[in-house]
Amino acid sequence: MSSVKRYRRKIYFINKDFQSRFILRFVAVATVWSAASVLLFFYLANKKLEEIRYSSYIDMTTTSELLMPVTIGALAVSLLMFAGILGYAIHTLLHKLSGPLGQIRRDILRIAAGDLTSDIILREKDEFQDLAADLEGMRTELRERIVRIKEQQSMLSAAAADLNKSVQEGNASLQHVASLEAAVVRMKEGVRAFQS
Repeated sequence: MSSVKRYRRKIYFINKDFQSRFILRFVAVATVWSAASVLLFFYLANKKLEEIRYSSYIDMTTTSELLMPVTIGALAVSLLMFAGILGYAIHTLLHKLSGPLGQIRRDILRIAAGDLTSDIILREKDEFQDLAADLEGMRTELRERIVRIKEQQSMLSAAAADLNKSVQEGNASLQHVASLEAAVVRMKEGVRAFQS
């Protein structure tokens, strides 16, 4: 009777703490941008209105004609500021994620090449700790299963060599054959366990 393991779906790429920090940073950037936009517009509009107040002649027909250049200028400057701050935040985020992901990728490539000797460990404050821990568990389990199969292969080789030697010496017995059959059965079980 085979045991069926049920795995709960894990969410590796959404760490609640990391997600909360990112959202707080984004809200802070948006708030600073909004406040800067309003203050910049207020400053430029106030400056323009001060110029007009002391002017003897006002050459305009509508309020939008007066404030549109100020509005566009303030919006352009604030958008450039927002783009710079957001670009910096995204760069920081990518830098924080690229290191651990690069290390995990190198570890996966090493495992795919057959190296099961090195541990998969990230630095303490790196993201994706759960993913690295699960990969380390997989690496450890693979290594143990391969070691068992190698041990069973050695026993199978020894049993085959004993049977071959006894046949050449002319004293082959059912015990030698049974020993070889038992080693074959253990090897099949090991391979079956590896596949499940």
